[in-house]
Amino acid sequence: MEKILRILPFIFWGLLVTDCVLISQGLHDYRIYTKTLLVPVLLIGVYAASQETKHRKSKVIITLAFFFCFLGDFFLLNDAELSNFILGLSGFLLAHLFFIYFFLRLKKFSDKYRLFLFANTFIILVYIGALLFVCHTGIMRNNMEIPVGLYAIVLGLMLLTAIHTVNNKSLQKLAKVYFIPGALFFVLSDSLLALQKFALDIRYGGILVMVTYAAAIFILYLGVIRFLRK
Repeated sequence: MEKILRILPFIFWGLLVTDCVLISQGLHDYRIYTKTLLVPVLLIGVYAASQETKHRKSKVIITLAFFFCFLGDFFLLNDAELSNFILGLSGFLLAHLFFIYFFLRLKKFSDKYRLFLFANTFIILVYIGALLFVCHTGIMRNNMEIPVGLYAIVLGLMLLTAIHTVNNKSLQKLAKVYFIPGALFFVLSDSLLALQKFALDIRYGGILVMVTYAAAIFILYLGVIRFLRK
């Protein structure tokens, strides 16, 4: 199993590099062999690393989170179709709900941390509000106010719960090195996707979205397998 865990990162990043080349060459039809394999590679790693884990419920939750990331990847392969974009958005929304559940199991909200939660909630809401403001014309043109607004709220809550895990003293290192950076990269990737879809023509936008997304799920994966082995 350890050998598998050492090999998987090379496969993952090899797939990402190949996917970025396909994007740059406009060969989007072939991305079904690259983009959609990223998450399954990580799921293999989760199961290889956690066969004897005592955190069985957390393992199921994180498996579902990554599974819905896979569905989101699949539908967003052709996000020019509005129906596919909505299905992809729905897949990632469900993924974030499972990530939220996973993070809350690590550290629940409580009055003890109300100032910490208030400050971070305020910062996240300001950021989301600014992003939606920049994108609002394109969002309204596509009649996507409700799904995009709902997704933005769930994404922000995912980031907040990830940040809050730092208050679990036994998991502070995992939170600082993996959970919080992974969540931040997820927000960055989704922000770039939203800007490209609804507001701006970003040079190499597709590649930037994929690189930041891959960083997000890989960093979260590293944190997850370390937690499951605790």
